Amino acid sequence: MRKVNSFYVFIFLAFATLMTVNSFYFKGSSSFLGVTYAKAYKINAEKSGIIKNLFVVPGQEVQKGDQLIEVESPQLNLDIQKLRKEIELFKSEKREKKALLDSKIKLLESEKSILKGEIENDIRLIQNEIDLNNKLTQTISKDVSTDSLTSLKLQIKSIREKGNLELQGLDIRILDLKQEDEFDQSQIQSKIELANEELEWKLREERRLNKFATFSGVIENVYVKEGEEVEAFTSLVSINPKHPTSVVGYLVGKKERDRELGETVTVKSLEQPNLQIQGKIIGFGAVVELPQIMEKDNSLTTFGLEIFIEIPEDNPLVVGEQIIVK
Repeated sequence: MRKVNSFYVFIFLAFATLMTVNSFYFKGSSSFLGVTYAKAYKINAEKSGIIKNLFVVPGQEVQKGDQLIEVESPQLNLDIQKLRKEIELFKSEKREKKALLDSKIKLLESEKSILKGEIENDIRLIQNEIDLNNKLTQTISKDVSTDSLTSLKLQIKSIREKGNLELQGLDIRILDLKQEDEFDQSQIQSKIELANEELEWKLREERRLNKFATFSGVIENVYVKEGEEVEAFTSLVSINPKHPTSVVGYLVGKKERDRELGETVTVKSLEQPNLQIQGKIIGFGAVVELPQIMEKDNSLTTFGLEIFIEIPEDNPLVVGEQIIVK
């Protein structure tokens, strides 16, 4: 009989404890408790390389933007050097072609100058002959030989026309040289621009080799050592965020379960209610056992419905602390 009474006493105490827990977790209210979480973030190598420098050790606190690891790639360095050399050779080729063009044009301009001098000299000689004939005609006889003068004037006209044609030919050669050089320069410039684009891409790859903290946190583990060769996608370091990035709340007992996806809620620290942040419900889970930190009586297992809440990375809460969701 005593054994039966003891059994009923145990059942009563268990029921009373359960009711106490339910009451503690705001039975009948819209508030519920939860725990903050932050998943360790692993940083991986984007491509193969050699670890040149390590700037962090496990347990070290880092701030957003701090450099964690310096990585170099011999193949990438070689590609960058080759591209820079190639660009310099193209630029040198442009300068050489421009200098050659200037030299050719200068030579043709010199030929034009000489030709103009020859034309003017030939015309001057004929003009002198015309002038002399005019003087002799005026001195010796009043009759002027128009045929002789006309012939000389025709020679001058012929010399001018022939000279102009030769000068035009030189101008055409100069224009052809300029157009040919312009085409060559544009072709080389296209090669330079293409090589520059490839160089910029390689330089971006080089910058991405070095790893920086994208948020403040604590180094959980460093998986490599200086001088080590690593392959692409190798894990280099893992960081635990300084502040939580998510919250899991638990609805215990007969609480209102009319929460909706996307609903905005207020997440407050249980110990310091003045520390709070706005969050958003992003999902619902299953009915599970509460985390140990939320158990008030280790002799009794309590269950609750999971509610997953997303919170901003920049928040005042601590990872692993209890919170109140309203």
